[in-house]
Amino acid sequence: MDALQASTTPPARAHAPKGDRSVDPRRAPHLRLVPGTDAVSDEDLMLRYRDGDTSAFDALVQRHRGRVFGYLRRMGLRPARADELVADVFLKLHRAAPRYEVSAKFTTFLYTITYRAALNAREKAHHQLDRSVGDSGDLEARHAEPAPALHGDPERALAVKRAFAAVDRELLTLPEGHRAAFVLYYKQGLGCSEVAEALGISSAEAKGRLAYARKLLRSRLDRLLEERRD
Repeated sequence: MDALQASTTPPARAHAPKGDRSVDPRRAPHLRLVPGTDAVSDEDLMLRYRDGDTSAFDALVQRHRGRVFGYLRRMGLRPARADELVADVFLKLHRAAPRYEVSAKFTTFLYTITYRAALNAREKAHHQLDRSVGDSGDLEARHAEPAPALHGDPERALAVKRAFAAVDRELLTLPEGHRAAFVLYYKQGLGCSEVAEALGISSAEAKGRLAYARKLLRSRLDRLLEERRD
């Protein structure tokens, strides 16, 4: 199921020469564009940063900050809190760099950090969900990757935008563990085994959560469509 790719305001960049990991990325200047990194894998960028190439970290943040923000919003966190956690996630990534080895996809590593950050934040908020996702337009207005091109068809573009917003709202009705699996698989593009690793569950359980989440979401969206027809 497709939906908007969300984004965020730019978190700060890190300056961490080899052997110095003491700088807080949240206090550094805003990111600059990093030329020549589009074809470099996430894993190679992380290895470069581990070995002292600070521009590699900038490239990783540019590449993933919006999707991390979107994941946090779809997990029910308010925009301001999600922004704070984006910075915290990349700070944890920055601190983990000296120990980084390519044992799994970078995105699995990243979303393991992000999922734990979301859980901790939700526990501190007493599991209260921000149900404004999809209403305020913050995901649409701040997305890092363009929505499907529908030039010359404003009515269809509006319908698609509303459909994406409806999906995002209905995601918040799913049980938290099922929502986490669904967003990682369908929105963030992780494979089933990667979802399992990020959430700390078995592949079989990840498949079960995805199947149940699809069933619930389909049922609720069908009901929503019926209500609108009436």
